[in-house]
Amino acid sequence: MTITLASPAALLHTRGKHFKSLTRAVLPFAGRYDALPFTHLHVEVARGDLRLICSDRHTLAIVREPLTAATADFTTCVSVPADTIAAHLDTINDETRVDLAIENDKLVLAYMRTDVYIPAQPSELPWRKIVTANLPPADVPTGHLAVDASYLARLGPAQALTTPETSLHLQLRGADNAIIATVGGTFLALIRPLTAAGAADTTPVRPLDDWFDLLDE
Repeated sequence: MTITLASPAALLHTRGKHFKSLTRAVLPFAGRYDALPFTHLHVEVARGDLRLICSDRHTLAIVREPLTAATADFTTCVSVPADTIAAHLDTINDETRVDLAIENDKLVLAYMRTDVYIPAQPSELPWRKIVTANLPPADVPTGHLAVDASYLARLGPAQALTTPETSLHLQLRGADNAIIATVGGTFLALIRPLTAAGAADTTPVRPLDDWFDLLDE
C-alpha cells in the first residue's frame, strides 16, 4: 500500500530497519502497568518533524525525525498504546518500505501487504514541562561523561535484587573514573567511560543545544 494524503495529515516514508530503530529507542521508556498517558507512545508533528515520546513517570525519551510530507500547517500531538506499536515491530523486515501516516484521530502503518489502522487520542503527556524543568537553557555544564549505552543496559537484571529499601544506585565520580552501581552490599558494578579507554572524546562542548528549540514552541 502507498499512502497518499487526502486529509490534514503528515507522512513518513522509511525503511523497516530505521522505523524499528526510532520506535525501539523510546518504547522501553513507556510504562507497563501504569495509567494513561504513561503506557502510550506519544506522536507529535511540528515544524516538519516527527517526534516520538515515551515516559513512565521516572524516565522520558524523545526521538525526532524529519517528515517526508505534511499538509499545509498541519500539527498534532496524539497518543496510541505503546504495546500496539511494539506488537508489529517483529513483523517488519529491515529492508521493506514502511509508510506511517499521522492524522488527528489515527495512525496508519503500512508495510508489505499489511495495513494497520490504530485509533489515536489527544496526547496528555506534559513532556515540555518535564524537559523545561530539567534542561534550562542557561545551565552551564560542569562536565561530560561518554558511556557505551549497551553497558548501562547490562544493569537491568540487577534491578531484580532491589527492594523498596535498597534501590540500584549510580555514582559518578568524575569523567575519567568508573560509574559505580550498587544495590546495598549485594551488588557492585563498575562501568568505565569511553574516554578512559582511550577513545576519542567526541562529546560536543554544549551537547544539549540541539534540544533547546523545543522549549521555544
